[in-house]
Amino acid sequence: MREAKPIRQPEKDNPFWRQLLRELAAVFRGEVEIVFPTEWNNHYFSWFHSIEETGFRRELQYSFEEVKKSLENPELLFWFVTVDDEPQILLFGYSIPDGEAKSFYLDTLAVKRRGEGTGNIVMEFLIRWAKTKQYQAIVLDTELRDEKGIPLHHFYAKHGFKVVSISENDVVMKRML
Repeated sequence: MREAKPIRQPEKDNPFWRQLLRELAAVFRGEVEIVFPTEWNNHYFSWFHSIEETGFRRELQYSFEEVKKSLENPELLFWFVTVDDEPQILLFGYSIPDGEAKSFYLDTLAVKRRGEGTGNIVMEFLIRWAKTKQYQAIVLDTELRDEKGIPLHHFYAKHGFKVVSISENDVVMKRML
């Protein structure tokens, strides 16, 4: 796993992620790595943006400054999966207050190449990771249908997420752990 410079990413040393690498390596051809950025720069933003633009409408994409601000959260989980140094998967989330519970907010899970099972692999690992970190729930916002007409909430529902609220095209979902 590569490293850059200071953000706080204690997770990069967690052996838990080596198992994720092994499972993803069985799907991807090439050298698979998990990159935990430890500083925010244009290089990582270009990776972030290249993955975002494959699955998110322009108005849903983050600016450099928006991501930089989110990186100030001390309980951040932020990484890329690369194949032969090309970003393929982005995961970005952090701890949030949720009543009395300790919850993890999954801000972004984006996969460049859909339909290969990598999103399922990552989601199952995220659920196991959140349990090891003693979160009581994972919370996320998604859309009823993305710009391609894909019902995104179905993906999360098959991983045990339940709808908390719906407004127009936005869906808040939660998975108790």
